[in-house]
Amino acid sequence: MSNYLPEDSSELPMIDSFSPRGCDRARAQVSALLDGELSELEEADLRQHLDGCPACRTYHAGAESISGSLRAAPLEELDFPIAVPNRHYVATRWIQAASAAAMVLVAIGLGSSQGILAGHDGLGSASSSSSPGRASSSATYLQSPDYERRLLNSLRTPHRGRTGGAVAQ
Repeated sequence: MSNYLPEDSSELPMIDSFSPRGCDRARAQVSALLDGELSELEEADLRQHLDGCPACRTYHAGAESISGSLRAAPLEELDFPIAVPNRHYVATRWIQAASAAAMVLVAIGLGSSQGILAGHDGLGSASSSSSPGRASSSATYLQSPDYERRLLNSLRTPHRGRTGGAVAQ
């Protein structure tokens, strides 16, 4: 059975091998034929089509001539070197960028959680439980009696911004 002309069958519609559809398929395979990329069956089907179609035979001859000229031409020497990126280098750069982004996120998360644990109210000032001149430990801060009250108040009371409004405690 040819790829261009199906056998006479009740299941297959009759397609003329030399119809535009058959010729389009043949011309698409001419390049693969010239590069040696067709299977034996595909090559036999294409040759059968070329034997019966003068237009496709002319197309094949032209493509074969151009392909032969290009293959016979000397290679062009470049004035500059071409460097192709190494796949290992590209993969390494991607991993480095992803690692840096993850570290930034971890630093932001730790920094914001340290601010909450150290008693900062979000406006840049320390809360009243930390004594001046001495850094309070997070365990001491969490055990303070008014920790939950201040936390709930800070969530309930809308912050008035950084323009002088005080946060209720």
